[in-house]
Amino acid sequence: HIRQYSKQGCPITIYDTPGMELAGDQNIQIRLEVSQLIDELRLKDPEHHIHIVWYCIHHELKRLEETERKWLKDLELKDVPVILVLTQCLEYPNPEESEFFQYLQRQNLPVRYIVPLLAKDKAINRHLTVPAHGLEHLIGCTSELLPEVARLAFIRQQLLRVDLKADAAFKYVSGYVASAAFIGAAPLPFADAPLLAAAQVGMIANISFIFGYKASPSFYYSLMAALAGIGGAVVTGRAIVSNLLKLIPGVGSLAGGIIQSTTAATLTLSLGLAYIELMKAIARAEIQGIQLSQAQMQEIFVREYREYAASGRKTLK
Repeated sequence: HIRQYSKQGCPITIYDTPGMELAGDQNIQIRLEVSQLIDELRLKDPEHHIHIVWYCIHHELKRLEETERKWLKDLELKDVPVILVLTQCLEYPNPEESEFFQYLQRQNLPVRYIVPLLAKDKAINRHLTVPAHGLEHLIGCTSELLPEVARLAFIRQQLLRVDLKADAAFKYVSGYVASAAFIGAAPLPFADAPLLAAAQVGMIANISFIFGYKASPSFYYSLMAALAGIGGAVVTGRAIVSNLLKLIPGVGSLAGGIIQSTTAATLTLSLGLAYIELMKAIARAEIQGIQLSQAQMQEIFVREYREYAASGRKTLK
């Protein structure tokens, strides 16, 4: 029967179906149950329906049954994207060069991607072990095909694809930079500082959420404190000067607003990019079982901020 797998605190649910090695009548029954499951979940709640199908075939058996071709066509009619996953693939390091993969590519199957993978290292003998491969590619293909409502939740749960989290976070940073520029253009001197700080705190919170990192307000303020004495001096000085310019009647307000708008945007962009780099470093350390100290985090954040601010770079490394 179909088995449902879910984990507390994780917004991803996986439904695992029996394989196609069952007898004919059982195959028909399983296909009917899968079809009903897709329809029922779609009617119940659009946010929780089946967003994607991983259709798994054992690579080393090197065959695609006619029944499976029909099932793939049935799934296509359900308007759910399908990724054909070739499990237990021992072709390494170039799995796409295997004869079976090339054969499937020529079949014009109703699938979005064909992904060969080996989920865990496979010992062939005492001297040879094929390393796990393909999981990162499968995660990337899945993320690309998911609707926006599900993509962020999926990305947050990933350990392997830190780059996907970074890309998702960068999209939010771009929005906050635009908001910072608008706030900085306010005609009242020094009135924009609290609004700008609030926007930046919101940006940091959003980036932390995407990376699944629970950061306290004190953590953010400790980073700002480290930045204030080193990397933020130049930008802070420019901000003060442009606020003073706003005090001059007439032209001063316009000129100050233009300068402050640019400064606010630059400061926010550098902060956002540096914080994403910090989150990447923390995530990669956690994968290796390492926990960075607060001093190490501050050092990484300040270093990255200074590099971004000095270079004027507007995209992630």
